[in-house]
Amino acid sequence: MIYLDNGATTFPKPERVIEEMSRFMRETMANPGRSGHKMATETNRRILETRIKLARLIGAENPLQLAFTKNASEALNIGILGYLEKGDHVITTSMEHNSVARPLYKLQHDEIIDLSLVKGDHDGFIGVDEILSEIKPETSMVVMTHASNLLGSINDIKTIGQELAKINEKRENKIAFMVDCAQTLGSIPVNVTDMHISILAGAGHKSLYGPTGTGFIYVDENTDIRPLYFGGTGSLSESLVQPEFMPDMLETGTLNAVGIVGLGEGIDYIEQKGIENIRNHQRQIVFYCLAALEQLENVKIYGTKDETRRAGVVSFNIGDMDSQEVTGILSEKYNIATRGGMHCTPLAHGRMGTSGQGMVRASFSSFTKESDIDSLAEAVKQIAAAYEQE
Repeated sequence: MIYLDNGATTFPKPERVIEEMSRFMRETMANPGRSGHKMATETNRRILETRIKLARLIGAENPLQLAFTKNASEALNIGILGYLEKGDHVITTSMEHNSVARPLYKLQHDEIIDLSLVKGDHDGFIGVDEILSEIKPETSMVVMTHASNLLGSINDIKTIGQELAKINEKRENKIAFMVDCAQTLGSIPVNVTDMHISILAGAGHKSLYGPTGTGFIYVDENTDIRPLYFGGTGSLSESLVQPEFMPDMLETGTLNAVGIVGLGEGIDYIEQKGIENIRNHQRQIVFYCLAALEQLENVKIYGTKDETRRAGVVSFNIGDMDSQEVTGILSEKYNIATRGGMHCTPLAHGRMGTSGQGMVRASFSSFTKESDIDSLAEAVKQIAAAYEQE
């Protein structure tokens, strides 16, 4: 199958990820932090090793400020629900994934927070001034995506972070800046220090090339959040109180050690190829895809035509065909994997006017070839021609 659903989960995984996970399960896999024997110690060392790699990738000074989660959605929930309190005001955007929107709307529904929604422009970009104009004395958090999973639009996180840092210098109640980097880590450079990010949520199974069931949350040392789960951490076991230090306070229960080891190998793959090389390849594939689809009749492309401002995503529709019908035809008849429907972003579809139809999303990885795009374009051309004849 031609796999163009990397925005959901990258496939294939680098061979080194598969091989090392298999070796680890055969030779080393034990429970980290719970036992004093050699296998447990080695497992703990491998987890720390991945933690250090992640910290280096995102420019974090202290690897212990990163806690592992099962995905970015869990990390976002921990950051939102563990930080916000009654009476807080939060700023978010119309381009957010439901992993941001749902917990925020739940808090708003329960009358715990006041919520402001900044709408993206016609290409899905969020304006810096629009974010800043919503700030109130009660504002305690700005939470937004680095790049839209629907349109690929890359937001100016660095400028927003810098402006919030200036504002925080004059405020007693600081505004936490939380960023969803699920679609960008591994393919677009991210630096939490330069971008003044307080809380970052990342997915291990997307462009970090790790297995499913892996993600993480970064919390800077000046930001306090509450744990949502309580239980065994392998530390302070004599106490009935959850540890109050990172990462133990957020890592309850046995970690997905084999997944974390695989994630570490995925990061090694990225470092070996070079993130700039990965990004350049991504831009080339996006450019090639946009050019190929733009030539087709009855095909509408959404988002910016500037590939330098897009992550590895191109979304489109064929006439008024249901997007999931198109995705089904691409899969069954042409053996091409894409994603149709709402992509867990109802607010974004509402903004783009596609709530009923959805969109067909093609998303790319470092393994995507121009010949894959040729196959997609030819398939879409044939589907569009059949649609026109109906």
